[in-house]
Amino acid sequence: MKKITSIFLSLCFALSVGFAQNANETISSAIKLGNYKELSKFFDSKVELTISGKEDSYSKAQAELIIKDFFAKDKVSNYQVIHRGKSPDGAQYAIGTLTTSKGSYRTYVLTKEVGGNLRIQQFRIEPSE
Repeated sequence: MKKITSIFLSLCFALSVGFAQNANETISSAIKLGNYKELSKFFDSKVELTISGKEDSYSKAQAELIIKDFFAKDKVSNYQVIHRGKSPDGAQYAIGTLTTSKGSYRTYVLTKEVGGNLRIQQFRIEPSE
């Protein structure tokens, strides 16, 4: 019985890690394509958003409109994740470089599992120095 429980728990852990990796790849792909609709599917109910020097906490719907406007004005040509990491509390982050028609930006995406799903809680797009 202990062996079955151990196998079951190991399988559950492996599946949860796989889903998180898949969600992270989908988020990165959405940014690379400038696909605000796909990206916003991962927004939490409230998202801390920093774009063009403006920083605030927005509802999922508001954040989607702001990202839509950004992607409409700054056509994405490339996105590359430079570094990924995890914090002890289970949060995950990705730092990347976003190249658009108007320049290059440093991005920071902070995600956390909410209700069994990975959700973006913080998203920053800041001009590269």
